[in-house]
Amino acid sequence: MSKDISDDMTERRRSDMRGQRDPILKNLEQYWQTLRHAQRLPARNDVAPSQIDDALPHAFILQRVAPGIARFRVAGQRLHHLLKMDARGMPFSTIFLPEAQDQVQALLESAFSSPAIVSIPLVSPATILRPVLHGTVLLLPLRDSDDKTTRMLGALVTDPDNGSRPRRFTINKAARIRHDHIGLRLAPTPLFPTPPSERPDAIRPALRLVVNNG
Repeated sequence: MSKDISDDMTERRRSDMRGQRDPILKNLEQYWQTLRHAQRLPARNDVAPSQIDDALPHAFILQRVAPGIARFRVAGQRLHHLLKMDARGMPFSTIFLPEAQDQVQALLESAFSSPAIVSIPLVSPATILRPVLHGTVLLLPLRDSDDKTTRMLGALVTDPDNGSRPRRFTINKAARIRHDHIGLRLAPTPLFPTPPSERPDAIRPALRLVVNNG
């Protein structure tokens, strides 16, 4: 039986609960905007964890390693809770179900190469033992020390979830994907990562975002 209009509106309202109006995502984006300098994106080394306390459990930083592929360099405790494992070093695609990964890869590459602010509405399907879970992931591009767009500040927020099994997400078709082109001309992004010993993240371990607010 198809859903009626009221059911569809209810679904859309639920999907918006953890969307663009979420205060954690809104405040993180506002902070990112304060770090912008004229026609330049914020730099990776500009991000100060002390300035994003509320977002820290949900926040992460990605490093681009190939077109459409990035790995978690640092990750908040919320990602650990959802995945039931440490996300650091894992590909960004880890949080998604297989059917969503091609589209997510294209959105991620656009966020790096355009560059663009990207916000993806998420849904983790219900099962017999657990309810549906809605969320949103926000992507905010960053420059590295060579002025290349190889880093991404982000956050993942969801409705409360106390389940004991890992959660994976697909894109919520009932909500809008946000893609805001920033309109900057940036240096080309390298397709291959620099050696670990030369990475800015390896030099500044104090910027780890793994926290536990529980």
